[in-house]
Amino acid sequence: MNKPLMDSRQFREWNETMAGKYDSESYHLRSSFVIRWIERRRVRAILNFLDARPEDTVVEVGCGAGVVLEQVPAGYLIGVDLAANMLPRARKRLSHRPAGVLQAAAEQLPFASRSQHKLYCTEVIEHVLEPQALIRELARVATREAIIIITIPNEKLIEQAKSRIIRLGLARWFLQGSHDNAPGYDSPGDANEWHLHQFDLALLQAIIAGSLEIVALQAVPFRWLPLRYVVCCRPKE
Repeated sequence: MNKPLMDSRQFREWNETMAGKYDSESYHLRSSFVIRWIERRRVRAILNFLDARPEDTVVEVGCGAGVVLEQVPAGYLIGVDLAANMLPRARKRLSHRPAGVLQAAAEQLPFASRSQHKLYCTEVIEHVLEPQALIRELARVATREAIIIITIPNEKLIEQAKSRIIRLGLARWFLQGSHDNAPGYDSPGDANEWHLHQFDLALLQAIIAGSLEIVALQAVPFRWLPLRYVVCCRPKE
């Protein structure tokens, strides 16, 4: 995947378009039953690593419509997203919880250094222009004992799985979404055009090496089928 040449204004406009086209809320709630099952396992891994408690504040970097953040059992929730079209939906979804939703780029978080104890960034790093800048920013705002969770798609394996599903004529069951009261979300058959980087575990390890260290890792849905990686980190001293 080639990173397009864009300045910050062009990137914001492009990201806004992509956020509307590939609606994260629809993806979580109206994908095929297989994809929804995989995503529930991803969310469960995030929640287990976070171990959020009523006294905690938890920050999600790239919160989208707030579907994952709503499930975090913390006392206060903070969602950050660049896409303006996601913010009202996240605020509405979190309106019954003590929460704040902010517009900001993942590479320029609106928090003081060493101020956040629990943060996560799920399926976001592949969408940004400068992944290492995102990682440095997570490390900057985290306290020294912070829990930082990053999840990535294992892009090559996902592409191989989708190709095989399509070739076997099984797309209708595995890639096409359905929902009783709203249009389903059909998973793109090829690589998502919103992904600027083709991630795997080795690339993530290389990018975080200077800023974070991995303390735990879970492959989703299974170790032998790692379509996603959920990685729990802490800042390096």
